[in-house]
Amino acid sequence: MTTPFELSLESDLDIERQRFANEWLFKWHGMTYEGGVTDVEDFRGGRIRYSGIRFGYQQQQIFWQAIERYLIQKAHEAFKRWDAETAIYPTKVRQNSIDGTEQSLRRFVHSIARQGVDTDRRLRGRGFPENVPEYNPARTIVLGEAEITQLANAHRCLLAEPQRFKILARHRTWLEDFYASNKGLIWLGGLLVSGLIAATGYFVRWR
Repeated sequence: MTTPFELSLESDLDIERQRFANEWLFKWHGMTYEGGVTDVEDFRGGRIRYSGIRFGYQQQQIFWQAIERYLIQKAHEAFKRWDAETAIYPTKVRQNSIDGTEQSLRRFVHSIARQGVDTDRRLRGRGFPENVPEYNPARTIVLGEAEITQLANAHRCLLAEPQRFKILARHRTWLEDFYASNKGLIWLGGLLVSGLIAATGYFVRWR
């Protein structure tokens, strides 16, 4: 069952795809014409700035490393939202919601990677993208999906912990009830065990 959170997340990710294309990827096209400037966020608190430089191997590596950091950030943001916005859901619904969140984020990773490949090719082709081969974004996709998997599994484990505590609490309650109902038997059993230990020690000492 799809939850309101997943529907909201999917809608927000669609908007984010477009925003990223317009406000980040598009600005790299400043490197394709004379006098063009590229000034974008590097997703680690700084900026990436180029002026009068062509999109070469070094710039390509910086481009894709920034996209990888961006995808990891978005995965963390999504699960932080999930934690806050699904807190009122029953545990089973939250577990299912993790699956939906994971799937939405995986689609987002692939979508951003495709957009990145298109931009990369246009930058290298300088107006003739068909003349250069496509970049293989496998590393970017693997890193993004690995982070999503780790976050999803970590949240699944956190959801499972209260269930373990409930089981332990049930056992503890049973033990407390048994003790309350059988104090006499437990006391007598303790005396018998103590006596047996004492007798065993006596015979061992004088054997």
